[in-house]
Amino acid sequence: MADGSKQTHKNPSTAQLVEFALARGEGELTANGAFVAKTGERTGRSPNDRFIVKEASSENDIDWGSVNNPFAMDAFNALWDRVATYLADKETFVSELEVGADPEHYQPIEV
Repeated sequence: MADGSKQTHKNPSTAQLVEFALARGEGELTANGAFVAKTGERTGRSPNDRFIVKEASSENDIDWGSVNNPFAMDAFNALWDRVATYLADKETFVSELEVGADPEHYQPIEV
């Protein structure tokens, strides 16, 4: 949506996500119906690009090093603001999910 209007799709189904992606030319269906995304030149994982905000409540519980890179809170806040500004007029997709299987200890998250 390049016209500046924002649309948010909350909790879309897998089928809806595939329909959106196909309509936007972001991939195609295989002969057996599976969706294949076109990722361009940026494919694969980036295992060294994992950053965790280093703050008092968890800094002693993290195994800091080449996998868990510390990230300053002020840098995170600046990045968050930059992303929020970028997404302000973009079409977005939001999923409300749960982390953990135990109903007594799971954590709700929004992605």
